[in-house]
Amino acid sequence: MNAKSAINKEIFAPHDERMLGAVQVKRRTKKKIPFLATGGQGEYLTYICLSGNSILHSAADSVTSAVQKASQALNERGERLGRAEEKTEELKNSAQQFAETAHKLAMKHKC
Repeated sequence: MNAKSAINKEIFAPHDERMLGAVQVKRRTKKKIPFLATGGQGEYLTYICLSGNSILHSAADSVTSAVQKASQALNERGERLGRAEEKTEELKNSAQQFAETAHKLAMKHKC
């Protein structure tokens, strides 16, 4: 079993994840790292791994954020449209009152 298969089996599989990719990273210096089990001083391999869940969570967060922003924008637009509708109704009523008053004045001065 190669290293990537072992990493997938030991780290990702128990958490119902799948390793999508792994890249071996080479160190510039061979220094001793006490918390790593090595075959000798500084002889160790380091991998950077990417899992399906990390991508899905990131994508889901992005989609959720976009949906929330769109929803907020729609709510704000709805509120502005509601205010515009109320203002339009007020202007309509004011115009009707003005027309009625103008008509009464015209009838009064016509006689």
